[in-house]
Amino acid sequence: MKRFYWILLFFLLQGCSDRNDMLPSGSQLLKNSDFSASPDNVSPWVAITSPGFNLGVSEEVFRIGSRSVYIENLDSLNQNTGNWKQSYTGPAPRPGRTLRMRAYLKGENIVLRGPRSNIYISMRAFPVQDSRGSTIGRFISSQDRIRVNGTFDWRPIELVLNNAPDEIDFITVYLVMGPRATGRVYFDEVTLTVD
Repeated sequence: MKRFYWILLFFLLQGCSDRNDMLPSGSQLLKNSDFSASPDNVSPWVAITSPGFNLGVSEEVFRIGSRSVYIENLDSLNQNTGNWKQSYTGPAPRPGRTLRMRAYLKGENIVLRGPRSNIYISMRAFPVQDSRGSTIGRFISSQDRIRVNGTFDWRPIELVLNNAPDEIDFITVYLVMGPRATGRVYFDEVTLTVD
């Protein structure tokens, strides 16, 4: 009888463990995707400032909610990048699942100078390398896929990681204005979902 209880306990714990690892399709992994959850801040979003960049929150320009975040650079020789980031630390998606990151952006006087100059979104699974030393499938970016210029209204930008890697501790997403990009870009309605 004692053995029966141990086996039953094992299967119950195993079932709970599997349920915690399972994220239903459509699960939204980011918090405060419209930057409007709190009247005081845009937490858990964090601005990563670099010299020459102005990162801020706009209550005048937004797509949904009542705010957006922006990145601005006026120096065409600036080799730095400006970033907003957020990390997801909940249950990891099962290996092989599809992760979809989407954001909307709006540009004012965007000028790109050079091949690495762009406005883009990216996502990284941490640790950067798995236990076998592989970095494959742990980073994806829209940097070389879509280029934006000029002044434009809200448009979507999307990344799809078709095969989530194994051994994920957390996932960080980035909203980026790259080197030598000038103007101001707004970001809103940023989501990371499991398909």
